[in-house]
Amino acid sequence: MKKNIAILIHKMYDTGVAKTASKISSYLPDEKYNKYIICNDTSEKAFTFEGEIFDLHMVESKNIFKKLFNFLKRIFLISKIKKEKQIDVSISFQQNVSFGNIFTKKNNKVIVSVRTFLLKEAKNPLYRFFYKKIIKYMYNKADLIISVSEAIKADLIENFGIRREKVEVVYNFYDIEKIDDLAREAINSNHISLFDHPVFITAGRLKKQKGHWHLIRAFKKVKEEITDAKLVILGKGDLEEYFKNLARELQIEEDVHFLGFESNPFKYFLRSDIYVFPSLYEGFPNALNEAMVCGLPVISSDCESGPREILSPNMSIEKASTKKIIYSDYGVLIPVCDGNYYSGNDELSYEEILLAKSMIDLYNDRSMLKKYSELSKERVNSFNVQNIITEWEKYIDE
Repeated sequence: MKKNIAILIHKMYDTGVAKTASKISSYLPDEKYNKYIICNDTSEKAFTFEGEIFDLHMVESKNIFKKLFNFLKRIFLISKIKKEKQIDVSISFQQNVSFGNIFTKKNNKVIVSVRTFLLKEAKNPLYRFFYKKIIKYMYNKADLIISVSEAIKADLIENFGIRREKVEVVYNFYDIEKIDDLAREAINSNHISLFDHPVFITAGRLKKQKGHWHLIRAFKKVKEEITDAKLVILGKGDLEEYFKNLARELQIEEDVHFLGFESNPFKYFLRSDIYVFPSLYEGFPNALNEAMVCGLPVISSDCESGPREILSPNMSIEKASTKKIIYSDYGVLIPVCDGNYYSGNDELSYEEILLAKSMIDLYNDRSMLKKYSELSKERVNSFNVQNIITEWEKYIDE
């Protein structure tokens, strides 16, 4: 008899979380599961979800009373759907829907997926104190918490008091054959000439977490050595105007190309030379792995968490971020930038100088470039869809 699975998400677009949830809905086998997608707001869709979709029609608000109303409404609607569809297992992604998932736990098994550091952007000490207490109380009521990396698992246990036996690690997965096929699709004719030059590429939402402005500033120095180089940035977000103004201040606006959100970034990855990942923090970076599927050599910040586990799996996750360039097992690790906003007139930081150096040195070392291209494809085989979806099935069924 099939199990009824509910997948709870906040939105269906523009996030790695939404992308991962969509893939899980697609790859969990139809012969074993009936799938239901419960979403706060389905007004925008960038990914395909398999299963019956329920839109909770939640409109985000900063008003505390509206937030409370939405929370109670969410609990009522989730509970109603779970009862009507006789849900056996409910899997939630992102915090607000996870609270709703836990609150509506009755006969169903509740799995909470944690994909980032829960307190990374919380600055207020009082907020952090109470938030930790709430997470500890709520998440320990779930049947299982699936962390996307070992570092996040350690954070949940050590900083939130989640019981160790409740937390398991399941990495993101990738359909390598499908990505290979998509990578061979034609790119926009307006962009073809870009790839006649050395291209450094990155992808991700244009928000602080991703650290793109550090890459733009470092790229100015790269241009001094690789004069015909281009920087391609895929994604959209609130900081786009700041980034464009920064490129103008640095007088490299003709060489920094913002191509917006791309549902198929792989065709751009395949035609590029090096993928650069300057994030300040992560969970388990999809775009980094997807670039590696396309055979791109990668340079990544040694941020929490994900890059170290991907590129240097034998390095301890407890060791502090590197302060130098490391040519690791499967790619180049660099120090995490400081996250401070700069103008085009400010001198490069120590970390930005090392970022530029890593880009220049790797591009100019053709044998190293070839080596890391081959190692990229070798490494991501560990995250192929069949290996990881089997782990999801194990935790759903046990």
